Amino acid sequence: MARIKCHECSGQVSDHARICPQCGAPVIATIKRRQKAALIGLGIRLAFVTVILIIVWIILHRLANQTLAPLKAIQQQQQSH
Repeated sequence: MARIKCHECSGQVSDHARICPQCGAPVIATIKRRQKAALIGLGIRLAFVTVILIIVWIILHRLANQTLAPLKAIQQQQQSH
């Protein structure tokens, strides 16, 4: 646990503290750490959703190809006659 300088009163504060115990100002390091954690969490959720969407697209693409395969075969037979 590191000690940092409060941006308001210049007192020494733990970098894990939410507020300065001397003046009550929010600790910037804690705010930045929370913002970083929120961005990482958002990135993980976006990556998860992207992977799920890709999987769904692949499944739907394969189903469409399987469904259309007999129709394509019939169409090719009609064109060859």
